[in-house]
Amino acid sequence: MMKAIILIAITAAAAANSFGQRRVTPTKIPSSVPVKPGTATTQKAPPVSGIAGSVEGRTYSNPHFGFNVEFPASWLIPGPDFEKVMRERGFDVRVANTSAMGPAYSQAFKRNVTHLLTAYRSMPGTPENAYVIIAAEDIKRFPQIKDAVDYVDAVRASYANARLPAGFKYSETDAEKLGATQFAFLDSSMGSEKRRMYVTVRNGSALIFVLAYTRAEDLAAFRRIMEEAAFDR
Repeated sequence: MMKAIILIAITAAAAANSFGQRRVTPTKIPSSVPVKPGTATTQKAPPVSGIAGSVEGRTYSNPHFGFNVEFPASWLIPGPDFEKVMRERGFDVRVANTSAMGPAYSQAFKRNVTHLLTAYRSMPGTPENAYVIIAAEDIKRFPQIKDAVDYVDAVRASYANARLPAGFKYSETDAEKLGATQFAFLDSSMGSEKRRMYVTVRNGSALIFVLAYTRAEDLAAFRRIMEEAAFDR
């Protein structure tokens, strides 16, 4: 069933459950959290063999999917313990609350979706902040999804069948070539909070790049990041 795409968790769960979600966040990073502006430690996704990728400096590289993305010098790329340490100090910096989707969706998320990276334009808690999520969803079980447009269409179908918050809006499926890579994309919003999701399909997975933002200049910066990203042919 198309519903098994679990509202693609990273995008739809984040959109449906975290738009407008109040988070208490700090004004500075605790000293034990390994992140500084313009620097990064090696960050790995959950232990799914061969596809985690790594960070060096401001560049995230993923040989399995054949791409690398470089973030501006001022962006934050947290180390692997960032979210855990912040939670221990009473701060919620989650970008997707899959538990709110119920146990079936949470289990499907763990099976199908691999979170690869989260990068912040400013420290979490900064007013009008922006962040980027990179994730991969295994779509080999969905033969009807042959390309990125099919995937975004499936997301829209999931939205259409979901109980979404009042005021949540989403666009038609669209496409854009950034650099040498063609992406399908979808815009969504709730009030002043917006998201743009770019998708490309590689190695049996949908590669998902999501920007959460409020300011137009952050979308322009994200498009430049994606234009300059290197994808193997």
